[in-house]
Formats: sequence, structure tokens, C-alpha cells
Amino acid sequence: MMLYCSCIDSTVLSSYHHSMRTTVTLEPDVSRRLRELSRSRKLSFKEALNAALRHGLEHMLARPKAKPFHTTPEDMGVLAHLNYDNIGDLLELTENTPRK
Repeated sequence: MMLYCSCIDSTVLSSYHHSMRTTVTLEPDVSRRLRELSRSRKLSFKEALNAALRHGLEHMLARPKAKPFHTTPEDMGVLAHLNYDNIGDLLELTENTPRK
């Protein structure tokens, strides 16, 4: 059984905007899908390859969305002898230090 890989020469721009040629070896399934994309969107193979790479890189480099942080409220009840309107007094009780 013989497997064929497509070797593609493509022109790539470097950070200084000079053209640079590089060789990419594609797996047969990737080459087939790129050719399908090229035909269906009427693009050159190079345009299809660059579009696919841009789309894939954007997806791969995107930060994963963080899951929302949720807490479950707990009913701690109300103590009748405490005045909940005066935060200073409550803090004094919890810290065991008299306020000045």
C-alpha cells in the first residue's frame, strides 16, 4: 500500500515583509480537504491554505472562556442581640479589639 503526501511550496511573509519560500508536507486527508475547499470557494490552493491556517491558528491561540464563578449562599441566621446597622461594632466583636 502506497501513501502519497502533498508537498506544497508556499510564499510566506516574514516580520520585515520580505517574501520567504517554505515547503509544507501535508497529510493526504489535509491535502484532499484543502483541494475541496479551494474548488468550492473558487480560491487558489495557496489562498485556501492561508485561509485555513489563519482560521485554525485563531481558534488554537484563542484564550479559553473562563467558567463563571458561583457561590452558594448560606443562611447563617440573625442574632437578635447584634445591631447589624453598625459595621464598626460588628467588626469589633469579630476582631476582639476595642475601637478607639
